[in-house]
Amino acid sequence: MALTDLGLTGKWLVANCGKYPSEKNCKLVMLAPEDQKEDLVEAGVAHAVKSHGHTDTPEMRAELEKMIETVEA
Repeated sequence: MALTDLGLTGKWLVANCGKYPSEKNCKLVMLAPEDQKEDLVEAGVAHAVKSHGHTDTPEMRAELEKMIETVEA
């Protein structure tokens, strides 16, 4: 499915947990408009802490921000 199939246009930020190995074989994908990066980071942190047992630290947040990709619809 393309982003345009969802009615999404413009630039979007994507956090794709499935691109990184984990014991849970997680496949969660989260999207946010490019102007809501902080919201996506917060959601990613919550997921990493609750689902994968990570600790919310500045270093973990920095790593999460590096994992976010930009796509255009």
